[in-house]
Amino acid sequence: MRIRELFSEMSQPDLKSARSDMELASAAQILCANNIGALPVIGDQGDVIGIVSERDIVRSIVNCRTEFFSKRVDEVMTRSVITCGPDDLTEDVYEVLSVKQIRHIPVVEEGRMYGMLSIRDFENAHRRLRAQALTDSLTGLHNLRHFLGILDNEFNRYRRFQSPLAVATIEVFPSDEFNSHAASDGLLRKLAGLITEQTRAYDSVGRTGDHRFGLILPNTDARTANRACERLLWALRTSASRVAGDAPDYRVSIGLAFGNRRNCDGRSILERADKLAETAGANGGDCIEADELAQPTEDSASAA
Repeated sequence: MRIRELFSEMSQPDLKSARSDMELASAAQILCANNIGALPVIGDQGDVIGIVSERDIVRSIVNCRTEFFSKRVDEVMTRSVITCGPDDLTEDVYEVLSVKQIRHIPVVEEGRMYGMLSIRDFENAHRRLRAQALTDSLTGLHNLRHFLGILDNEFNRYRRFQSPLAVATIEVFPSDEFNSHAASDGLLRKLAGLITEQTRAYDSVGRTGDHRFGLILPNTDARTANRACERLLWALRTSASRVAGDAPDYRVSIGLAFGNRRNCDGRSILERADKLAETAGANGGDCIEADELAQPTEDSASAA
């Protein structure tokens, strides 16, 4: 990402600056009123001739005390200013900030101020990019890659501690009126919200296909997982509008699979849940197909 792109993602207030002959107290008021940490100092030609930061002001107060109010910006500003350009790469500029241990950098284009960035702006951008890499842009749920990463972690916990693990696939079959992208996208966002509402805080929901959602139920035995899927199916079926005998907006099939000794990783459980959801769909939908592999284990554990 380049600096220009970073600015396009930010809500930039009017750029604040200082003149070299400005009273230091006035510069401090600007910083305080706008909750910013530094001001570029602009010369007569519109170029950047310095920078004055909150650190400079605090240092001046400590050193000068009562004389602080008679000080001017050019007496305390940093004159050797490190700048960057709009077309510089953000990672390169962030490295400069880190190495030089500075917190603010003016962005200059053709000798004129383009904007001002703080190290916090770069950190916020990194968090946004990380969230985008882990999140499905349409629904806000975990994307497939992140979902599989969570599933692998839960599978490792299942193998290590023998705690039960259930995985459900929710396959959605929209009616013909949802053929358009806009209508289909709206339906998927609505269903993502409904599924999230029906899950526990420590469950994980992701979008794993075009019209497919995945649900990880950690530390959940077969009976509890079946009940959870029944509640989810009821909520989804209730949400599908049925007016005067019209067909519902969509049908739903749920496949429910469990961790067992035959699984080599978390993905294999999800693949089993996908096949079960397909079977449920082939049987008419609006039903649950549960993996029977885990049922004997649960029953034998209960008998023991």
